[in-house]
Amino acid sequence: MKYITPMLAGCLLVSAGCGVDRPKRPAVAEEPRHPSNEMIPLKKVEPESTEPAKRASAKRPAPKPHVPVFEDPRKIPTGIQYVEMVRRFGPPSMKVVDGPARTTFSYSKLKTQVQVEVQNGKVVSVASVSTGF
Repeated sequence: MKYITPMLAGCLLVSAGCGVDRPKRPAVAEEPRHPSNEMIPLKKVEPESTEPAKRASAKRPAPKPHVPVFEDPRKIPTGIQYVEMVRRFGPPSMKVVDGPARTTFSYSKLKTQVQVEVQNGKVVSVASVSTGF
């Protein structure tokens, strides 16, 4: 009984391949692989074609996107619709809702702050303040 356990362990080790060198694979242009990665197949490299390279078709460069140019917000006239104001002078920098039908919009430009009050969808007052910076 004393000798059966070590003999059985030795047989299991030999049958599992421990202590035995693996057979050498033929030398092929393969990258060396770690033994833990042997079950993961390598991607096959396609051989280079002997055809001459095709010329790339001449493509026009993509047109530059149109950058809208807005008018100076200090020139917003009273009485125009809000939609017209945004179309001509651009989207405001800030919006403050003063009540159910009254909203104040701010346009911040270089050295100038423009306050526009809109009531029921129409511009009712415009005030510009020089900020100095």
